[in-house]
Amino acid sequence: MTSASFTPFTPYWKAVGLPEEPYSWVFFVVAKIAGRHRPLAVVTSIGGSSEEETLRGYPLTAACHRIVTIFADSANHIAIRAELALAATYYLRDDDREHWLDPVELPELDRTQAEFARRRRPWDCATASEFPFIAACLLQGVAFDAQGGDIRPARLEPLGTVYRDTSKEWGMAVVDITDLGGVRYGIVGFSSARMVFVPTETAQRNRCWLGAHNGFAFHPGTFRVIDEVRPRRAMSAAEFMAKWDRGHVPVMYSAVNEPRIADLLVHIPLVDPTALDLVWPSDSPAGILLSRTKLSEGDEDRSVIKLVDKVFDADDFDISAFNSVRVLSNFQEILRRTLIKYSARLDGTQSSGKLIQLAFVDENHLGLETLPVVSVEAIAGALSVSRNVTSISICVESLLGAPVQLINTLSERAALRKIFFLQSPTHTDRSISVRIFEELAARPWMLRRVEVMFSGAYSAALRKQPWLPTVPRGTMDDAGDVVQLAPLGVFPVQQMFVRRQNSGSPGDTGFSYYYAHMGDALLKPERFISGFILFLRSLVSAWWQELDMEDMKPRLFSFSSAPSSLADDAATAAEISPILSESFAAPIETGSNTVKWPRVRDLVPDGWTVMVSEEKPTARSQSSFVRYGFIRPHRPIAVGATPLVPPSLEELEVVGLKEFLGVMAPEVDLAVVDRHLRDLANQITTRPYQGTLPPSVEPLSALSREDVTDVLLDFLRNARAVNDAFVCQGKECTDDSAR
Repeated sequence: MTSASFTPFTPYWKAVGLPEEPYSWVFFVVAKIAGRHRPLAVVTSIGGSSEEETLRGYPLTAACHRIVTIFADSANHIAIRAELALAATYYLRDDDREHWLDPVELPELDRTQAEFARRRRPWDCATASEFPFIAACLLQGVAFDAQGGDIRPARLEPLGTVYRDTSKEWGMAVVDITDLGGVRYGIVGFSSARMVFVPTETAQRNRCWLGAHNGFAFHPGTFRVIDEVRPRRAMSAAEFMAKWDRGHVPVMYSAVNEPRIADLLVHIPLVDPTALDLVWPSDSPAGILLSRTKLSEGDEDRSVIKLVDKVFDADDFDISAFNSVRVLSNFQEILRRTLIKYSARLDGTQSSGKLIQLAFVDENHLGLETLPVVSVEAIAGALSVSRNVTSISICVESLLGAPVQLINTLSERAALRKIFFLQSPTHTDRSISVRIFEELAARPWMLRRVEVMFSGAYSAALRKQPWLPTVPRGTMDDAGDVVQLAPLGVFPVQQMFVRRQNSGSPGDTGFSYYYAHMGDALLKPERFISGFILFLRSLVSAWWQELDMEDMKPRLFSFSSAPSSLADDAATAAEISPILSESFAAPIETGSNTVKWPRVRDLVPDGWTVMVSEEKPTARSQSSFVRYGFIRPHRPIAVGATPLVPPSLEELEVVGLKEFLGVMAPEVDLAVVDRHLRDLANQITTRPYQGTLPPSVEPLSALSREDVTDVLLDFLRNARAVNDAFVCQGKECTDDSAR
């Protein structure tokens, strides 16, 4: 008789808790550059101490949709493509060797422990983003949900950051922007659970020890990834939600938007698995070493180089001389590489202008950002040849010539409508950008005609530094010249004052105050209102919580990521504009003081100040209503005046939102504005726990002229305390010195 075969016991891990999805998320933006999908920006969102502070479930899908919306919006494409061109020079250096990144590991956190300090990592204010516009796109997509008005934790990370599928804390989302006409996304996340190691058969038989007695886990176990097979592919939002059965959305997450988000994402294609290779290494090397490639110079290259060399020796040439090589499929790329190599030889001649046109004009855009050297004369020559060009992009560090020469040259081209001033991925000095903007600010007529983009503005904001210099306060006689550098005749809103009534004891009508400087946002009237509507939506969505400074700052992303037109839907449009850098940089350390908000500017006749007051019918009520007003004084009003005398109604121009547009942007269709205001009022009326307001109170209304002076005086009293904190060792300090 044959004895039964014996199977030796194999130790194993056993789950003693329910599977859970990742608690924290890392977001990557990648694009195919030099044959590989390479990272362009990385943002993390670390889960907090409660469900509301994580991106699990619906909030994650909303973040993915918001990111895709931003990168798919054509209003952002020229700036993105310019940084993609710079990324090619960053990853493929002069010697045609690929740049490689040292891997940066994500912090491994333990959700079972109270790790509040580790989950609130300090912001990196020293490291500059290589591609700040793309980084700003990603950061705002993660941090601010324009649909629901909600905010999420978000932090920029180094480009070398990598995801490991063995992490029990992290999942990842990847957005591929190789084709801006077909942006792709994907979600990767694996289940974790409390597990115990079963070393012996005896332990296996001890059901109590394994936590299987009446559902109670007597052994606490440790969190581990339980998916033994982890396929290297991304999930769609629908797959992700189904995997963890995320059917319920808490009321504070604006669940009404969930079906719409799911419908919008179903049409977005998934990333190819190769897009994950560098951000999700298949093994754990000491570094991410990219394959080095030598671009050999072939016969086609030599033919183009030979023609270019001849042209450099002539003042002009007939473009037909290039007919024999223009038929090459990669002719423009070869010519670009050649001119980049010999950029110092480009000048103001017709020959150089035509070469630049052949190499760098794409439709109506002239993209010069990859030239390591470009003179003002060469730019002028190129524009004189390419008269149909309506936009231009330049890397400011490559410029030969004074900013005044450049702006004079650009101002002569009436066809220009957009100008992009890029920053090199390896430079952090914003002074050149500031000097160029100062020249533009001296020509308000030009700023009215063209849209300008400075990547230095995004770079500074992402390091929580001011972009434009703080202008000395001066005297009230010349206050119109000193409140901000950006001309108020073009960007008319100076600042925004916000107050929210506290939930206190009966009779308590105290408020919390918030201030936002708008002088570095560079928003024209319609674009400001587009952001303002998003801001109000975000403000009233936070009905259930008290807002501190850190809660309010991401809500200001509403101004820097709003639709370019009021006619556009915030669910499908998001134009990125400069982050409010002074406000984003708060809190500010000034000697022994900590200033929560940027300096409140004196009110001047050329500028508008917007006031928002969220109030309650009674102090203990959960209901609320919002009043707002746009004011412009006929004479300067000093924040620090002593005594503080309220202005009379005759000294103020007081209007509502529609009236402001009627004055500053009469071309806007006010019927569209009415629709936005009705939607906002309905959002307030239908929010959870909103009771019936008194008959005389509207959920959303403009401040009456009679109430404006009282509300303004209340703000000015509080603002004086904000400004008094800007004192360094007994003397007033500037915002720059405060940093």
